[in-house]
Amino acid sequence: MSMFLAPIHFMVYGKNQLQEQLIARIAERAAAEGWATAEALDAYCSHEDRPLDAIIDVSNIHGWLSNSIADVEHRLAALVTELLFGHPERLSVLEEVAYEEGKKQAAPADAEAGELFQYLTTHLVDGMPCDGVNMMRDQTAETFRWDKTADVHSHYWTEVEGSPAVYQALRGKFIEGLLSSTDYAISTDDGTSFILQKN
Repeated sequence: MSMFLAPIHFMVYGKNQLQEQLIARIAERAAAEGWATAEALDAYCSHEDRPLDAIIDVSNIHGWLSNSIADVEHRLAALVTELLFGHPERLSVLEEVAYEEGKKQAAPADAEAGELFQYLTTHLVDGMPCDGVNMMRDQTAETFRWDKTADVHSHYWTEVEGSPAVYQALRGKFIEGLLSSTDYAISTDDGTSFILQKN
């Protein structure tokens, strides 16, 4: 195992930190809505904000990052599932939070399709890079097509008796926020093959 950090390792950590921010904003909104106490909600949040090179186990870079992904994915699933239990109507509020968090990281308005796809891959948690979850099919200046080769999210939700569909709804809103400054949107007919194109 390499003992040297590379840009891709910082990118993975950065994506995790964006999801940490989403968890924190969901917790804040839930507390403001009176859905739970701030103290109870804080249990789902991480307050680790040190840079990667200050906290990672450099003798096990891949393992450390993989565990970090699993941790942030599990806490998001557990928090949202707890908040929605018996209150499915709250999902619209959580979708609003996800959209606003994505909008804070909005992609450049003049980016082309391929550039936007790369932008999304640096902002969305999709397992480890070696998992090869998103495989390009073809692209033009205004379209980018790819296939999702594996579902690396659903098991976190089923483990806490939540719905993977809820995750997809939140992810969709987060992506809408990321693309909010552009003329682009993502569509799919089967949840496996995707196209990013101008509206």
